[in-house]
Amino acid sequence: MKKLLFLCILALLAALPLFAADKKEVSLRFSQNDNIMRIVLGSDDNSIKNASIIATPSSIKIEFPDLIDFKKQQDFIFETSSKDRFLSIMLKNVEDVKSYKLSAPARIVIDLRISQKNSNNIKATTVAKPKQEAVKAAEKPVASKVIFLDAGHGGYDYGILSKDTKEKDLDLIITKDLNTALSKKENKTFLTRKIDQSLSIGERITLANSRKPDLFISIHSSFSNAFIVYTAAFDESATEASARSYSLATIQSRHIEKSRALAKAVGKALKDEFKGDVFTRELPLPLLSSIDSAAILIEYPSIQLNAYDQKMRDRMVGAIVKGIQYHE
Repeated sequence: MKKLLFLCILALLAALPLFAADKKEVSLRFSQNDNIMRIVLGSDDNSIKNASIIATPSSIKIEFPDLIDFKKQQDFIFETSSKDRFLSIMLKNVEDVKSYKLSAPARIVIDLRISQKNSNNIKATTVAKPKQEAVKAAEKPVASKVIFLDAGHGGYDYGILSKDTKEKDLDLIITKDLNTALSKKENKTFLTRKIDQSLSIGERITLANSRKPDLFISIHSSFSNAFIVYTAAFDESATEASARSYSLATIQSRHIEKSRALAKAVGKALKDEFKGDVFTRELPLPLLSSIDSAAILIEYPSIQLNAYDQKMRDRMVGAIVKGIQYHE
């Protein structure tokens, strides 16, 4: 019996290096200039490409595809925690967060704008520099986002019909409500249509791309009783990368990671607000595939199953705006 137990222990000890080998190293380093801090997370291509990021002024949460071995720069001031595939960074006194992915080498870059009144304290905690070497960067106003809003259907295209509502009309009402809410946040917004009119997909694409937006959001109704947030989908192996960059039909390929992050952030905000079913899906939709910015299409629960009074619309618009802020 003792011999059997001894052999089992030896087998477990021998297996430990194999489990350890399955972990992917994720390294964190950072730099700071005045009240702007840049965090860089490095790992292998697959880990970075397939990582899912939700960044808000209070926290950064990242889910990696594999188990991770997290290592950070020793003087990093924010609290971190890592377990299995998940990494969390708790933020304080942060006013704005932006995240994106880069390749060659693969890395996640997170830019933080720290509250000006707290930035001096934070810098003193990180690196003590001689006064003569301190360089104060010129303060720059925060650039507003350019957001293009697309109300689905219109004109002779009614969309889904209920007893007393046409989808095209409700799409326009919700889009206008969203436009008002985003404008109050000092964003620059444009609409494909402000009235009941017919627009082809090609016309919507041309209008949107002409404004060079940061974000594109199209509003529609679902046939189901769930929220569905769509991003573009295409066969990345079907066309060479250089050709995809110039092809209108696949121009979205260079923004797809930002689109997926936006979809996830908006989906989370809708889930938090309504507590119902929220799905994110990828479809080869011509409208999304041809937009030259982060782009999503939101389907709200069917007008045949729900009433959309002002209170309901305000809740939905508020959640979408919050999701956009999560994404930023």
